Amino acid sequence: MEYRYPGSDLDRVDILLATIGSFWHTTYQGSDLVGSTLYAAGQLAAQAHLDFLELIASVSRFDVPVFHRENWHLLTVRESQVNNFEALIPEYDSGDPPGTYSGSTDLKYGVPVSRDFSVPAPADLVDFKVVMNRIMSPSLTLIRDVDFYVPAPGIISFRSNPFNNPLVPTREVWEGEQVVDREASLWVFKGDWDWDSVYEQFGYVLGLRLKSSQGYKELINAIMDALVEGTKVRDLHLAWSAITGVPLIAEPTETVENVLQDARSEVVITDQHAYKFPLGSNVIVSEGDVLHAGDPVVDTLQFFEFNRGEVSEDIQMLAIGPGILATGYWGDLVWEDKDVDLVVEEDVDGYTKVSWELGGFPPDVAKFWDDVHAAGVAKGETIANLLDVRSNPPEEPGPASLPATINPLRFLCQNLFRYHAFVVKVRVGCTSREALKLSAAASLYRIVPPHTLMIVLVELDHSDEPIIMDGPGTASAPGYEEQVTGFPAMVVGETIDGPTMIQERVRAYQIAGRCQ
Repeated sequence: MEYRYPGSDLDRVDILLATIGSFWHTTYQGSDLVGSTLYAAGQLAAQAHLDFLELIASVSRFDVPVFHRENWHLLTVRESQVNNFEALIPEYDSGDPPGTYSGSTDLKYGVPVSRDFSVPAPADLVDFKVVMNRIMSPSLTLIRDVDFYVPAPGIISFRSNPFNNPLVPTREVWEGEQVVDREASLWVFKGDWDWDSVYEQFGYVLGLRLKSSQGYKELINAIMDALVEGTKVRDLHLAWSAITGVPLIAEPTETVENVLQDARSEVVITDQHAYKFPLGSNVIVSEGDVLHAGDPVVDTLQFFEFNRGEVSEDIQMLAIGPGILATGYWGDLVWEDKDVDLVVEEDVDGYTKVSWELGGFPPDVAKFWDDVHAAGVAKGETIANLLDVRSNPPEEPGPASLPATINPLRFLCQNLFRYHAFVVKVRVGCTSREALKLSAAASLYRIVPPHTLMIVLVELDHSDEPIIMDGPGTASAPGYEEQVTGFPAMVVGETIDGPTMIQERVRAYQIAGRCQ
């Protein structure tokens, strides 16, 4: 929001004085006191007017404000709280960027971390740019990221101790006849407050409560549009754009004019808009391309449909899990985009049984092909019959009547997913900082048509740097140690067959939370 001063006549003392008569404006010697009183009353009226406008806007789910704007808020802190309050206790997901661990050794369990001169702030104060020492004619103005910064919600870190600044008003805190603390007061100018307006007005209807943000508001609107008008492809695209924070083409037709990179973003400029994406995003358009509403600009968020029986090169494999398979499977079956040999077994329950290589737990793969063949036998037509290259086969096909190789992924998409499935591909490492959690995608079950399958393909960015663990670990390198132990009555062998007798499993866990 752009701030202009004066925003209205309520910000101009001379006009306020004129409204109560020329005597107070030109004749009365104490006009400064009267003007200050009128200005204070005018600020209350200005806040009431702003609250009224927000109330009117909250009637519409398109216009409801994400945050409440408070023109002035008195921030009161005590000297004993400087660098000593709960919000300073580090979280597991602290780091730059968030979600990474640093090599710092000053983190201690349940002990606040010193950040310059940090003081507590209201947890629902989400954004502000200026702090002043008084409302009328301030002699001290502190600017965000110059004089102070906000490392996390509920924390304000000043470059210098505000209790040592004579321009900051302070008072002593007494207990009985003894001074036990000091209290400083500063005014937060035009701060944004999280009142959960989007949830309280509309989100509660869907039972979907997320952290207030523009993306949350857009997700609510996309879901409600689908519920009111019937689900369209655009509704799902906009919902995923809101979840990932990745913008899609907004206008019916746009032409790409320039693709460039600055210090903070990948930028795609069209004849109507400029789209910004995090560094590392792979731009999939070029100058001169004509794009349409809903088209992706980077590979961070893409949509693929199989209605033409085609499979994009951007999809190398699909893992089909318990949500799609029947019961009785331990894990996923992986269908890769590569040619594999067709395995032919003749006279299995009177029919030719075919199968091919699939990724996954071997017993799951075996069970899958047994179930598929059994279903075909019960129906009187197996996959081998459908793959038979003969026009009018008189008997069950043999290897000569069947293709030698098959592409598992293309077979799956051309025959099973062609008319009722689509893939949403997300590169989580390049989503926006304002992105919602991917768990918000669970809310889309309300608007995905019952005859349609939405497959979410999450692509994790990885490093090609190998991790070699060939001995004990150190303070800076991973490693492992092995110790062989026995038990009573154990038969000790002379040799160990590694592939048969030794198994290893590696599991990765993402840990987040507050340590206190």
